[in-house]
Amino acid sequence: MEKKIKIIECADQLGLGGTEYALQLYCKYLDKEKFDVTAVGLYKGGEREQLIKGLGIKVVVLNGDFNEFEKIIEGTDVFHWHGYGQVDEKLFASLNKNKPRLIIQTNVFGHFEKSPFYDLIDFDLYISKMILVRRMALDGSYAEQFVGKRKVLPYPVDIDFLKDENIEPPLADVEQFKIKHNINDCFVVGRVGRADDHKFDMITLTAFAEYLNYNNNAKFLLVGATKRMLALIKKLKITNSVIILDNTTHMKQLLTYYKAMDVFLAASNIGESFGMVMAEAMSMGVPVVTISTPAKDNAQVEVVDNGDTGFVTYRLKETIAAAINQICCNPEQAKLFGKNSIQKIYRSYRAQDIVHSLEQLILKNLGIEFKDAPYLIVNWDNDLKADYKNRCSNLFGQPNLIGKIKVRYYQTFAYKVHNKLFSIIRKMW
Repeated sequence: MEKKIKIIECADQLGLGGTEYALQLYCKYLDKEKFDVTAVGLYKGGEREQLIKGLGIKVVVLNGDFNEFEKIIEGTDVFHWHGYGQVDEKLFASLNKNKPRLIIQTNVFGHFEKSPFYDLIDFDLYISKMILVRRMALDGSYAEQFVGKRKVLPYPVDIDFLKDENIEPPLADVEQFKIKHNINDCFVVGRVGRADDHKFDMITLTAFAEYLNYNNNAKFLLVGATKRMLALIKKLKITNSVIILDNTTHMKQLLTYYKAMDVFLAASNIGESFGMVMAEAMSMGVPVVTISTPAKDNAQVEVVDNGDTGFVTYRLKETIAAAINQICCNPEQAKLFGKNSIQKIYRSYRAQDIVHSLEQLILKNLGIEFKDAPYLIVNWDNDLKADYKNRCSNLFGQPNLIGKIKVRYYQTFAYKVHNKLFSIIRKMW
């Protein structure tokens, strides 16, 4: 190839969020012999600027200067936009003036606006099957015209980096950590996430309290706590069973948290559009117990294969506790779950394979020959829809009559309204 393909990796900002992390991984793994890569922060920069520059990638922060953006976009072959699905009219008006050969959107939250600018996007890539299934259902017959445009390409997980001997903590370090926190002789359930009530489902703590009825020697490792979480811990009278730690940007320390856990308990109040923390825990060989949230984002049912890498349960404290106990009482099964989890991340989300899949999509559509490699882009079809439906119904545990009523209620519009109002009242309080 005589001339490199000029590609711009662009997001609103270059902070420490998951969207920007994915952008960084695309910058890291795009083939530099084929691609000339530039990272752009459209409105502001952030902590990830230096991390991307450290990869030898040119970084431009525009601070909303669209005149400068139009200069940068000249001669660009591929514009890769990392966004939430809403159309930024200033951005796409600028792109319309001097359209690159390909415009690709990584659609983080699966939103969509009926804007004429949407026609400029050649490929709308959703980061999980779940959000594409939901998007197509919401758009109804209108979505039929977008079947060729909308595809699934999951978020990249940098498992080779996480498993590097200089990054993954050795067993001795994990044991020292467990001794320090007096959890070396305990069954450890854990959660890692932002200290954010919007993201954290309190069923996590309620279910752990229920699990203590099975095993009163268990501990909960809570990384990222809020006042509301602490208040519930006190109300449930499980203070002595909970170890509270602050979040960290130090990857080796974060991986130590994961490896100290026997089970990662993932229950989000809003569900997951992908579920990076689950993927990180699985990279460390930790079985995951999560809940299905079909009325909300629900990509966790894709990341976790029920009965193979962990358990997906109903949003009921009884079934969650039973799933945790199943893993605790069956160490060989837990070991197999851990092994399968690592294999799942390598097979489905390995960063190099995700990025190479994007490369193949680009090269094919630019009419450039390429070597076949793992191709992880999934097209929209009825099989994808059926797989998601099956995952929503294939859950661990059998709720009783009251449990079934609760599950039905959690899926209703009334529950969503109740949850929203409760959230507003809590913020006002």
